[in-house]
This record gives sequence, C-alpha cells and structure tokens, in this order.
Amino acid sequence: MKRSLAQQITIGLGLALALLVANTVVSYRNTLKLIENQRSVTHTQKVLTQLEATLSTLKDAETGQRGYLITGEERYLQPYGSAVSKIYRQINSLKQLTADNPSQQQRVSALESAIALKLTELAQTVKLRQEQGFDAALQVVKSDRGKQVMDNIRASIAEMENIENQLLQQRTKESQAKLQETLLTFSIATAINLALLALVYFLFRLNHRQSKQEEERLRQNNARLTLALDAGKMGSWDWNLATNEVLWTAYHEIIFGYEPGKPNRSYKEWADRVHPEDLPQVEALVQASIKDAQDFHAEYRVVWADNSLHWVTAFARFQCNAENRPIRMVGMLNDITERKQAEAKIIQLNETLEQRVLERTAQLEEANEELQAFAYSVSHDLRAPLRAMQGFAEALLEDYEDILDELGKEYATRIVTSAQRLENLIQDLLAYSRLSRSDLQLKVIDLTSIMSEVMTQIEADLKQTKAQVNIQSPLPQVIGHRPTLVQIIANLLTNAMKFVDNGVQPQIKVWAEMRGECVRLWVEDNGIGISPEHQKRIFRVFERLHGMETYPGTGIGLAIVRKGIDRMRGSQGVESQLGQGSRFWIELTRGD
Repeated sequence: MKRSLAQQITIGLGLALALLVANTVVSYRNTLKLIENQRSVTHTQKVLTQLEATLSTLKDAETGQRGYLITGEERYLQPYGSAVSKIYRQINSLKQLTADNPSQQQRVSALESAIALKLTELAQTVKLRQEQGFDAALQVVKSDRGKQVMDNIRASIAEMENIENQLLQQRTKESQAKLQETLLTFSIATAINLALLALVYFLFRLNHRQSKQEEERLRQNNARLTLALDAGKMGSWDWNLATNEVLWTAYHEIIFGYEPGKPNRSYKEWADRVHPEDLPQVEALVQASIKDAQDFHAEYRVVWADNSLHWVTAFARFQCNAENRPIRMVGMLNDITERKQAEAKIIQLNETLEQRVLERTAQLEEANEELQAFAYSVSHDLRAPLRAMQGFAEALLEDYEDILDELGKEYATRIVTSAQRLENLIQDLLAYSRLSRSDLQLKVIDLTSIMSEVMTQIEADLKQTKAQVNIQSPLPQVIGHRPTLVQIIANLLTNAMKFVDNGVQPQIKVWAEMRGECVRLWVEDNGIGISPEHQKRIFRVFERLHGMETYPGTGIGLAIVRKGIDRMRGSQGVESQLGQGSRFWIELTRGD
C-alpha cells in the first residue's frame, strides 16, 4: 500500500533516530573496549618496567657486593643493602601485576627462587670477606656459581619480557583494529544518518509544497462549492456536537430567515425556526442518526419571523472519532418551498383529472354498453328479414327458373350470395358482441379434446380445400373458456386454409410448447404470409389486407381471436414474412 509523505517522513526520522542510537551504542561499546585494551597495554608496560627495575636492582646489589669484596670498605655495603631490601618489594609487585596470568605467575615464582639463591650467594661472599678475608670470598666468586644464577635470572626475566612484549604487540594491534572499526562504523553510520536526514529534509520540503498545493486546491474547491451552493440556492452547516455550536453559510441563514453575517449559530437558533409540529420528528431523526452514526435526511417546515412558512430538505453526514462516536455533523439544505407548492398544485390537479377521468370512463363505458347492445340488437333483428330475402331469392330460382332469363337468374343468385355474406357477417358480429358482453367462466381445458371438436366442426372445409393438418399430440391443459377457445382455434385453422395461393394444398401444423407458467399453441401454415408492418392491424375489427373477390371473409375472425384471448387473460401474435407462410400463436395459463 502506498504510504503518504507524512508517514514516509515519520519512518525516515525513526530510522535516523534508530541508527543514531545504534551508532551511539556501538561507539560506546567500542570506546569501552579501547579503554580496556589501553589498560591492558599500560598494565603490560608496567610489568615490563617492573622486570627491568628488578633486574637493575639485582645488578645494583651485585655491584655493591663486588665493590665491598674488592675494597673492603663498608660504604659499598650501603647500595647492596638498599638493593636487597628493595628487590623483595619489586617481586611482590610483579606477583600483583601478573595475577591475571597463571603462566607468568609461575615464572615470577621461579624468578623469586633464583633471586633468593643469588642473594644468598651475595650474602655468603660478603660474610666470607668480613670474616676470612678477600681470598676466601674470591674463591666463591671464582666458582662461577653466582654467574650461573645471574644468567638464569637474566634468562627468566628475558623470557617474561618476551611474553609481555608479545601481549603488548597483540593488545596494541587489537586497540588499533578496534579504533579503525570504531572510526569506520561511526563514519558509515554518520554518512547514512546524513543521507537519511537529507532524504527526510527532501520529503519534508516535498510534503510542505504538497501541503501548500492541497491548501490552494482546498481553497479553490471551497470557493467552487460556495459558488455552486449559492447558485443552487443551497446552504450548508457544520455542527460541533460537543460545544453545540453551529457554523452556517450565508445562504443557510437566508433560508432560515436570519440576517447573514453572524459567524456562529447555536442549536437553539435552528430549533427556534423549525415548525413546532415538525420539530419533535426532526429531532428524533437527528438523535437516531447520532446513535447509529448514519446519514441524516429530512424534509420539514421552517417558520420565519414574519410567520411565513417555508419548506426545506436537509442531508447530513457525521464525522466520528477513534471510538466511532459522532463528534460533528456536516450537512447541506435547500429551500423546496416552490417545489412543495408545485407538488400540492399537481396533487390537486391530479385529483381533479382523476375525477374527470372517472366520470369520462363511466360515460364511455355506458356509451360502449349502449353501442354493443345496439349492435347486438341490430344484428339480431336483421337476421329475420335477411333470411326472408334469402329464402324468397332461393325460391325464385327454384320455382321460376324456367321463366327467368339469364340476367334475372344472375340477379337472384347475387341476392342469395350477398344474403349469405351478410348472414356470416351478422354471425361474426354477434359472436364478437357475445365475447364482450358474456361472463366467461374459466376452467381447466384439455387442448387435445378442443382440437378434436374443432376438427369435427371444420370437417367440411377440410374436405373442400383438401387441407392437411398435422397435430403433434398430446397437447397440454390450459385455463380457458371452452366454447371461446373452440371458436378461436377454428378461426385460425379456417384462415390457414383460406389464405393460400391458387393451386396450393394447405399444409397446417399445430403444436404446443411450455413457456414457464404458460402454454403457447402454434398454428403454422404454408400460406401467402403477412408483411411485418401489417401484423398488428390484422387483429382489429374489419381490417382486411385483400379484396372480397380474392379472399372472401368478414374481417372479424382475427378480432374475435384477440377479444377471446384477452377475455381469457392470455396473449396472441403472429410470426410471418410475405410469401413464406405464417405462424400464429396464442398463449394461455397452464392448467396442470
């Protein structure tokens, strides 16, 4: 995750401080080690100095002894005596200095024994010189026993000095190495610290520059927001929940009917302007929003000092502390008085319009019922004179065939044909009217039995047109009205047999498919087809695409299909292209 500059600066300062502490600790430890090594070097130098002093003291004792032996003068015994008393203090000092080195301690003990032997030899010669004279003491000196002891002492001291010199050289090298290590560590750490401080300084400058840019952007955004709020006639506020102080923008004060200019407002000044009937509900919404730390939204009324009523809509969000408790509310509001007035007017207009629509609908329903009753009555009453006219014309052709000439027969035949067409039209009109007026009782119907009844009903037409009907059984059950459904399917099959090109044998296919909670029944033919732009109008009353001479009919058959399907709460349609046959379908609720 990308860190902010402030985080990077904090990390950089932390690393620099940690490195400084580590450098200080390492330098302190190295300094202690240097001091310890320096103490060891000083200690070794003290041992070497003490060894040299011991050898020198022993030489002084030997020099005093020889002077006395040669001269016999007592003054030579003074340096001898001083050296003898001093050398034992030096031996004790060597023991203390080499207390941390067991091997050197052993050598000091051996040196002490050799020195004691030498001092014994010196004391013996001095005594012989005092008691027996020069010759007796000379004999002891000539025996070289003292020289051998002195050589051993020199060798022991040389060996100890050699060991101490090795220690001195080793400790000096360690001190130099530790000093170099300290300097190198300090230099590297200092360089890294300087680099980190330089980086932190760079980040600080960058953060400072970005802060300035952010402040400028924030200032511009605030200016834009203020401009947008003023342009939209909206106000905003910032409510401090701890102090109960509210900072309002100028337009907020205008919306509440206050004179703008006061820097801070109180919660009470807001509550004083809220309509008394709305205040409890709005305060409850505020408290609920504070409790759940959810957004606040409300529409309420505001009463100005002049008692004028205004509507406002308010939206706000809460800012929470680390414990997710709201500490301030920041929101905006808008004066919606004009909108509320318009809504009230629209509601009033809608109520008026709805009342007028109800009245007009009732009038139209009454007129429609009267028209249907009139159409039904006219159609029903026309059947009697129509049948009389048709009967007289047929009787004229049968009884007076020999008397009528060809023109008279043609006129009489036209009367019979026209009467039959009018009879068919009246039957279709009555059927359509019955569908509109009848109360259809819907029940479960088996489409297979429906198809059997339809096939029996149109048997004569099938023989006349030599149509082939392929029914894919078994067909499912649907919810519908049996007589209406029989008439609908019969109309579809009759049209399929009728609308074919001359000389073409009608081929009809009937099948069903499940579509969710519905059943779609298809009637497919090989007829002349229907252009897409005419596929909706063919289901209207008296809509014909062809002349009576080409394809006779009343123009009501498909209207009966649409009306019947509507009454059974279904749907219908067609899929077709001109010259490629048609696929009519009806869709009803499944009956299983």
